[in-house]
Amino acid sequence: MNKITSINGTLLASLNELKEHTENGTVHVTEDERTAWNTQATVKAKGILIATQEDLDEHTGNKAIHVEEEERTAWSAKADASALSTKTDTSVFDAHKNDAAVHITEKERETWNGKQDKLMDEAGNMTLTGGLTTSATINANGGVNIPVATGIPTDTSAVNRMYAGGLAAVTNIYTSPAFLKSDAITATNSARINVLIPNQLVGVSTSVGGHTTLIASFERLVAQWNYSSWCGVSYIWSANYTSKFTLGIGRGSKTTRKDLSIDSFTMIPGNGLEQNTGEVLDITLNSVRDAGRQGHVIMVREIYWSITELKWKLKTTSSFIPASHNEPIPRLVHKIIYQQRKATRTWDEEYSNDGALWLLLTGGATKTLWKIATCRGVGTFEGAPPAQWCTDIASPSSNRGDVSFGGGEYTFYQADLVNPVYYGLDALSSNAIISEETTDFVDINIPWTNE
Repeated sequence: MNKITSINGTLLASLNELKEHTENGTVHVTEDERTAWNTQATVKAKGILIATQEDLDEHTGNKAIHVEEEERTAWSAKADASALSTKTDTSVFDAHKNDAAVHITEKERETWNGKQDKLMDEAGNMTLTGGLTTSATINANGGVNIPVATGIPTDTSAVNRMYAGGLAAVTNIYTSPAFLKSDAITATNSARINVLIPNQLVGVSTSVGGHTTLIASFERLVAQWNYSSWCGVSYIWSANYTSKFTLGIGRGSKTTRKDLSIDSFTMIPGNGLEQNTGEVLDITLNSVRDAGRQGHVIMVREIYWSITELKWKLKTTSSFIPASHNEPIPRLVHKIIYQQRKATRTWDEEYSNDGALWLLLTGGATKTLWKIATCRGVGTFEGAPPAQWCTDIASPSSNRGDVSFGGGEYTFYQADLVNPVYYGLDALSSNAIISEETTDFVDINIPWTNE
């Protein structure tokens, strides 16, 4: 019997063919396969994997795996292999390797490493068979042991004592007393003069709330002809209230004026301000303590002739000395000191800072020596040492002003016109100088009043 294979022209499969097709697992997709394939990130087109847009964006944004334009330019500029060959030229390397001047040998290394050990023993002592020369400063904080032929001990302390004692005696030899003339002291406004020890120690007191101009004169030996070896002086001096100490040094007459205000000039160049090579120094010591700065202000004025400007000039130096309320100035001042390191060429040098002023303080002050000003200085053709000084003192309305003073000491140049006293003071002192100003000299001449 023939099978029916179509109906109305439509092909019909047999039941067996239908069963065979439906059971064919190769040509059909299972549910698990469909789910798995639907979760795939890529698909294939004609055997080629195709990424999703998300994958593409992630890839193109990955800077770690891509080369940027700047990196490409930098890497392209690097030396290639052909350039490296010139940098590793064996002939250049061999020449360097064989250069004995820039390399050390094993023997040289051994010698140099042994230098320090050979110079110093286990205790750190060094012995040299030859001399030692250096352009820098040699510091010997522990002292120097100097063998001498005189038989004295050579340890540091003994040598220091011997030579220091000898140098002190030498310095003393190069000084001469300034003998106070107690019978020649003058003081204005009926100030009381009390000679405590004739020609050695004197006290002067003002009236209560008063003022006085005190002039002290000194006798000295003048062993010279046209030139002088004088290079400094120190005076015993102290006061209890604001005072001004004035000293004239060098050639030329000086004019002294009395009973002027503390700010005025007690002494000026003489003969109507006639030109000369001397100078005038005045020191104003303010007894009013600056509580904010905790100390006292010192002002130094120097009148000198300018050889280039041909006029009198005024150098004003402001200094400050720290002090507690138990260290009043000028009460603690014990000496006023002027020294200069060498003779000044006043005829052809404008200003050389060869001189200086110091204050010696007592009364338990921690720092006892203060440098308060530098000065031009005077030459050897300058006449005899100064023979007088002036002091102005004004007391408050409830007290007397007191000035106590004694003799002095002149210093003379040692060999080659050098003054070691200057250098000694400069090394030991503290610097109180705050500011310096130089102007044309303009006289201040204002009478003192107690208002």
